[in-house]
Amino acid sequence: MNLPQSVKLAGIIVALVLIYFLGRGLFTAGPSISADPAPQALFVVVADTVSPEEWSAEIVIRGRTEADRKVVVRAETAGVIAGTPALMGAMVSGGDVLCRISVNARQALLAEARAAQVKTKLDYDAAVRLNKEGFRAETAVAAARAAYDQTTAQVEGARIELSKTDVLAPFNGIFDHRNVELGDYVQIGDPCGTVIQASPFLVTGAVSEREVSKIEKGDQGVARLATGETIEGVVRFVGASANPATRTFDVELEIPNEDGKLRDGVTADFTVFAKKRKAHHILRSALVLNDSEMGVRTLSSENDVQFEPVKLLGEDDTGIWVEGLTGHSRVITRGQGFVSAGQKVDVATTGALSGSEQ
Repeated sequence: MNLPQSVKLAGIIVALVLIYFLGRGLFTAGPSISADPAPQALFVVVADTVSPEEWSAEIVIRGRTEADRKVVVRAETAGVIAGTPALMGAMVSGGDVLCRISVNARQALLAEARAAQVKTKLDYDAAVRLNKEGFRAETAVAAARAAYDQTTAQVEGARIELSKTDVLAPFNGIFDHRNVELGDYVQIGDPCGTVIQASPFLVTGAVSEREVSKIEKGDQGVARLATGETIEGVVRFVGASANPATRTFDVELEIPNEDGKLRDGVTADFTVFAKKRKAHHILRSALVLNDSEMGVRTLSSENDVQFEPVKLLGEDDTGIWVEGLTGHSRVITRGQGFVSAGQKVDVATTGALSGSEQ
């Protein structure tokens, strides 16, 4: 069969191409030998070794001074003020007379009651003697005894009523304010004056929900008053229930005030020093977030990166105090944002924490 010239030419070209590729495959067959790839360099980080140290929280609280005991002393009987022997601002002792109410007829009523008591006592003694001799019945003795007991009660009542004319200081302290003057008429319950216990004094304030767990009864504190004094004391009370409006807890610092110089109601800032605990001091820049959890990246002995969650305790001018690390830890301070847990790195150590962020 005669084929066209163009078809013959196309067949020759295809045959030549096949021969070319077959021949190339025969001459290049066999395993290829390539050089081993160069080892990849490790990422370099900077790490500092930090050790546990003694740390104490310092909680600053805004508050004011407050007398431990502050009592408005009130009249227990009615009458005209006949004397005011206590001077305002003076130190008084428990039992000192602050205000004296006119006695009027109270002394006479006491004398009358005592006279009646003497008479009923004689009647009772006579009834007992006659009863023993058989001339008086037991009922008569009982009636005489009842009369005597009644007059005895009247004497005691008259004596107490008379004693109420002296309005007395309830305890040692400062007579801070007098409410009456000579000639004033007072009713039962009207104020005579105010007595403030001199010592101890309190500095009171409130702390937030975040801070209250750091403070315990017995912690030391220092208060700085608006009047310029700096005084030391001890935490006496930490509230167990929050103020529903502010969600804060009351704290009381007890201050000795033997000289009576402290004043009630003075604005004060007081610092409470919580009990010491072990903590690590690191640079602020070392903190990282891992799945919304705050922590730091540390290095194992084999220079493998690890993530350690920590709790922020406090801060100062040179860094922050954290809880959660154990023993001596190598904390990555540079490059921590470019590595992940489990990664092996190379380390350049800067030495001990210098106290300034780099």
